[in-house]
Amino acid sequence: MRVKPSFLLSSLILLVSTLGIIFAQTCSPGDDTTCTTNTNNAPPPQQPKKTNRQITIDNLSKYRVDIHYDDGRFGKVIQTISANGGSSTPIHTFVGHRFFVTMHGVREGLVDPMTDEQYFFTVVEDNTNDNTTEEDEMKKFVIPKEATTSKTKCKDRYPVCTNEAARGECTNNPGWMIVNCCQACEEKEGYGYLIDSDVRCTRERLNATQAAFDKGSLNDLFTRWATEEEFVTYEPNVISSPGKVYGAEYDGPWILTFDSFIDDEEIESLLVGAEYGGFERSTDQGKVVGSSGEREKVVSKTRTSSNAWCRRQCEKLPGVMQVSKRIEEVTGIPQGNYESFQILKYEEGEFYRRHHDSSGQKTNISGHRILTVFLYLNDVEEGGETAFTDLGIAVKPKKGRALIWPSVLNDNPDAWDSRTYHEARAVKKGTKHAANHWIHQYDFRNANVWGCGGSFA
Repeated sequence: MRVKPSFLLSSLILLVSTLGIIFAQTCSPGDDTTCTTNTNNAPPPQQPKKTNRQITIDNLSKYRVDIHYDDGRFGKVIQTISANGGSSTPIHTFVGHRFFVTMHGVREGLVDPMTDEQYFFTVVEDNTNDNTTEEDEMKKFVIPKEATTSKTKCKDRYPVCTNEAARGECTNNPGWMIVNCCQACEEKEGYGYLIDSDVRCTRERLNATQAAFDKGSLNDLFTRWATEEEFVTYEPNVISSPGKVYGAEYDGPWILTFDSFIDDEEIESLLVGAEYGGFERSTDQGKVVGSSGEREKVVSKTRTSSNAWCRRQCEKLPGVMQVSKRIEEVTGIPQGNYESFQILKYEEGEFYRRHHDSSGQKTNISGHRILTVFLYLNDVEEGGETAFTDLGIAVKPKKGRALIWPSVLNDNPDAWDSRTYHEARAVKKGTKHAANHWIHQYDFRNANVWGCGGSFA
């Protein structure tokens, strides 16, 4: 069959036109279906909008605040801002991220006094493109001068509170939930009235009326340790005692060491357990905030060590359980009166200045810390002694040693003993690892679960 020349010419023109269109098109990266025509006469393709942003937050309020990244649960603290005009450093973030602020050291959010609604700052999309400078991209949020704490005593601090209450956290973790998710716990369990710590935190309500020490108990306990056969395996050494008895070098309050109290496997368990929570710069409890009983957490100015609390996974390690059980057997005081192991790390030059382990003449619901059981987890090349500053006594760290002293008086265990001020001297060479249980006159753990010690487990 003969093809007409005119048909061939028409087909060739159509083919060239089609190829020209194809070659003049470019597809967007990652998009197999959307293409834009790229010709000399067409405008340049629009660049995709950036999703990364930089923000700052200015604080005009009278409160020092913590900035929290809203992770959809209870937030993560990322910065602290000073009151009355303080500003955050630039925060690198993304469109859609949200932030909120609370009073420093606690989780009480700041609200608009007119609406009682908490302030949230959401990073939204704008017209920023690839040609925008970092300075142009910076978004500034402001905490207004009138920002304040809520007048509503029983309210939820987080959107997730309803879900947490539904899965039983108001009874599993009541202290923390009542303070932070009060409204949800009121609706689920009728716990709203317990937001008042004067109602929530009584020894009668918590069944914490049994005292560990009576008058004379302290002398009896230390005398048993110094004289009875069952404790010889721990190598007791009396450093100080009333009347300088039982080989003591000093006449004063009881101070005693058990030089072989814990073994290498138990030490390893404590150090492994510390890594579960991680070491952080040591903090102190500040002032009580509001009627909930919540205490501000502040970075310590008198100690430069790091510490980790041995809770949950750590407390379940066999070696850790063995040590706590041994302390219970030796002291005769139930573990419910103990604070969780505090595991300490002092690097070279780090210290803890003169302090007392109890709280003066004023006691909380758990009573005084009546005993400190301090465990040395390694030998220190130089420095790191525990020094009783008013007594002229210094105890050198020794791996496996337990140092024990009281914070109260034998004749009145509800009154503190001002003689047992002490300090951790600076480590001069090496690293110091240690752990301690503080033992209270009354139940501590249940009180802590209900948020009656200033913190909320």
